[in-house]
Amino acid sequence: MNMNPAIEKLSEYLAELNEAKEFSSVEVKAEHIGLINQIKSSISQLELCEKFGINAASLVSVLPETENSNFCYLAVHENESSNPENWEEVIFEGQQVQFSGGDLVIRK
Repeated sequence: MNMNPAIEKLSEYLAELNEAKEFSSVEVKAEHIGLINQIKSSISQLELCEKFGINAASLVSVLPETENSNFCYLAVHENESSNPENWEEVIFEGQQVQFSGGDLVIRK
């Protein structure tokens, strides 16, 4: 499997950044470490998107916040019925799928 070219370039850049050992000041060193952390984070984010097939055309929605902190959203399988009595909760790894306001829902 070929590596995503963006991940490959960022990995090369990260390797270059990691080679730097001497800095003109503590501030420059701190900025350098911050840049390394940003690049590592960017690589991780791209890898996550690759793993789950998320791309620029994916629909990302934020579930609305509610005033009631006990309120949650549940994922259900509607069983081709508009009647909630026929719906079944989605179970994932033995747990119901619960969401809170502010959680992301991503459609690939």
